[in-house]
Amino acid sequence: MYLTVRRYRRVEGERQHIVEVINRGFVPLIAAIDGFVDYYCCFAHDGALLSVSVYRDAKGADESVRAAARWVEQNLANHLPDQPEVISGEVFAQRQVETRTAV
Repeated sequence: MYLTVRRYRRVEGERQHIVEVINRGFVPLIAAIDGFVDYYCCFAHDGALLSVSVYRDAKGADESVRAAARWVEQNLANHLPDQPEVISGEVFAQRQVETRTAV
């Protein structure tokens, strides 16, 4: 699996609007990329916007970086005016919480 973190240091405008635009437009876009596993997004304590994408392979992770750059430029350029710091790499450790379904 491959993980990509995007960190947008400067966020301008109403957070709720940004949240809605990301959930409505960006999440479906990257979820449709082959190899998609998970996506998370949050506002960090310093006000930056962080997103984490997880894909089964490097090809999907690389495509998500390209798709994110295009999408932000077209949809959130006024709110995320600077290029993000992008960090990607192969996952070497993971742990998931087991969920149990009631019978």
